Amino acid sequence: MQPPRSAEALRYHKFGDPFETLSHETIALDPPKPGFVTLKILAVPINPADFGRINGTYGKLSNLPGTGGIEGVGEVVETGSNDGAFSAGARVLFAGKPSSWQTYALASEDQVYPAPETLDDLQASMFWVNPATAWRMMHDFATLEPGDWIVQNAATSAVGKLVIQFASQLGVKTANIVRDPDTAEGLRNLGATLVLKDDKEAAKRIQSQTESSKVKLGLNAVGGKSSLTICKCLSNKATLVTYGGMDRQPATFPTRYLIFNDLSLRGFWVSEWYRNASRATIEGMHSEIAQKMDAGNIRTDIEATYSLKDWKAALEHSLRPGKTGKVVFHMGKSKSTDSIEP
Repeated sequence: MQPPRSAEALRYHKFGDPFETLSHETIALDPPKPGFVTLKILAVPINPADFGRINGTYGKLSNLPGTGGIEGVGEVVETGSNDGAFSAGARVLFAGKPSSWQTYALASEDQVYPAPETLDDLQASMFWVNPATAWRMMHDFATLEPGDWIVQNAATSAVGKLVIQFASQLGVKTANIVRDPDTAEGLRNLGATLVLKDDKEAAKRIQSQTESSKVKLGLNAVGGKSSLTICKCLSNKATLVTYGGMDRQPATFPTRYLIFNDLSLRGFWVSEWYRNASRATIEGMHSEIAQKMDAGNIRTDIEATYSLKDWKAALEHSLRPGKTGKVVFHMGKSKSTDSIEP
């Protein structure tokens, strides 16, 4: 088979509304140099951060012109050297560089990692960001023991659902604040202990259930008044971690909780964690998470898949209220996952 020398890509030449700045283009693809590989992109998700990078509001932006997409899974189809770290046919994870919303891409071997064998292409495409975010927040900011509690908002998000599943597996209880109470049954099926509507009474109801227990960790992806609700529920010396701001409103933290409850306020950005972690640490974490996901049949919900050419419909779907899972660009199937059940 002739190695590919061009690729389809969703490109933007200025920052702004993705529906106005993105275009479906054909780009040239050079042969890989030593230390590089050519990837056939198999599947890539649409994440909230993808919109931030395109519209210019994310923490780290691409050089222009840029290609959309932060993470994905691909298959090595060509290598730049015979003694490289990866051989043709290897299925790999990649994130950051190269961007993922394209059919083929050149990648440095330093930027790709083995994909978990237990995950199909769709699940592997979402493995880099959300499982790591949930896992690191649960392990880096508190020492959680069976019977302890986590309070979180955005519980129906991909990260929120993974927190519920990981916590249930570890014997940790979760109080989950949601906007739509109709989602409660689905979250309880994942292992959620409590599911409550995000209103003025949420904090009192959580406090009544956790009064004699340790509420060591709060996870905030919403901001605004919702973050204050979490503060009210935390035990002394607990930590509130903010990893998103879906409400686009400032997170208010009254001084009384900082002074009298000695709460710690922290932020978390998984991309920054990856930048500072060694390759051995990253691969070790990936292995541990993959084992936990396999043992507990933990998965990220997928609502729909689209081809790259149907990108407008895909982006519109990803922004749809009430969506229950991720929207993924699915470009093909790797030989290594033919036998894995989705």
